[in-house]
Amino acid sequence: MSEKRNIILVIIDSLRKDHVGAYGNNWIKTPHLDAFCQEAARFDRAYPESLPTLPFRRSTFTGKRVFPFKDWEPYPASYPFNNVFNATSLIPGWGPIPHHDVPMSEYLTNQGWTTGLVTDCFHQHYPGMNYHRGYTSWQFIRGQEYDLKMPHKDENERKLALPHMTEGMKSENRKTWELGRYLANNTTRSSEEDYFAPKVFRMAADYLDRVYDQDEPFFLCVDCFDPHEPWDPPKYYTELYDKDYEGVEVIMPLYSDKTDTYLTPSELRHMKALYAGEVTMVDRWFGFFMEKVKLLGLDKNTVICVVSDHGHQLGEKNFTGKLPWGQIPALLDLVLAIRTPEAEGAGQCFSPFVMNHDILPTLLNLVFEKTPDWCQGEDIWQVVKGEKTEIRDHVTSCFKDYYWVRDNDYALVTDSKWDKVELYDLKEDPEYLNDVALKKPEAVLKMKAKLLKDAGGDLPVFKVLDPLLEKTT
Repeated sequence: MSEKRNIILVIIDSLRKDHVGAYGNNWIKTPHLDAFCQEAARFDRAYPESLPTLPFRRSTFTGKRVFPFKDWEPYPASYPFNNVFNATSLIPGWGPIPHHDVPMSEYLTNQGWTTGLVTDCFHQHYPGMNYHRGYTSWQFIRGQEYDLKMPHKDENERKLALPHMTEGMKSENRKTWELGRYLANNTTRSSEEDYFAPKVFRMAADYLDRVYDQDEPFFLCVDCFDPHEPWDPPKYYTELYDKDYEGVEVIMPLYSDKTDTYLTPSELRHMKALYAGEVTMVDRWFGFFMEKVKLLGLDKNTVICVVSDHGHQLGEKNFTGKLPWGQIPALLDLVLAIRTPEAEGAGQCFSPFVMNHDILPTLLNLVFEKTPDWCQGEDIWQVVKGEKTEIRDHVTSCFKDYYWVRDNDYALVTDSKWDKVELYDLKEDPEYLNDVALKKPEAVLKMKAKLLKDAGGDLPVFKVLDPLLEKTT
């Protein structure tokens, strides 16, 4: 290594690209992310090679594709936590990092780096997971979503959740249990600092205090689960966007393609304001963290990457949640910006097709470390340097048993059996509103060929599916 360089990787869960000012949003306050993007090279056609939470992290940390989930198996029925985590344990692609794969943390630790993880993404640390593998230290912040932090009673949890349910939301819905557990986990909050995003970024800032002046380089992964639902930021954040609302605060949406059956227009508008408020709170504490980075002088010798793992559906096409068959820009478009000490490409927007498994080889090259042979991603910094204009001519992704492929002209969404095929003409319809599959069969065949090429053959058909995410239409 010609000079010491550190790496900071910030993952922000469920952050929609179109909710960040640097990507064109003009009503949500994200001044700190916007300022970071002015100092970074920003990519506006970045996509998850697979999703949701854990498949994205597995491919990000290993630099290898998880798509199309051919190696996935559901957890055995005998697993003691299956009665609680049956929803996630049955999602194709969802699982630990395989023992034969080497995550970024482990690779850098073996090269003599100090490596640290700070996260409130509880999926990474519940039984059977190993996403803290390889780090020389890790810090988990407990209590997000339905984390089994404390013993609870279902009856008490339902009582906590029901005030946040509209007339169109069934109290026996799983989301009632998830929301009740989350609220029971977080009954002791007394100030903004007790919320998750502040905890994550404050703890990450404290980590920098301990390592900023050491001789060996460090890799810090800051994995912030917010703005993942539930959306319950302090009231003053929500009031920035919907001040006079007096109805039910739906802080946990159903995963539904019939949104208008459980939300009125005003309830949906306020739910969007709750999400926007959460985004602004995350932005504020990301800014707190970046202030510490600069105070310690780490902006002069650290490569910093900020990426979201996916977005969230907020009423588009009558979808709310993260529906696998709703692979539309609201869900698939990622925030991705990388800042180098030289501020190369600062403030510029680059438009090659990139995916999250490109992050590992790109960051390693930027800190003068050799890229491992197993990496399947590409060094996207070649575009910033002007050595290439594009990385690939199409991108593919998968979520549960639904698959997506797009190029410059079309996007295709299909289930694994090819029973439900949708095609969108991106030049005429960038928001995926009008399915033209029947009108353009040749384009369907063209996109199908690209999808199957990346999949290495037929798409896997899973016998075990998550019943909570079945299509309702």
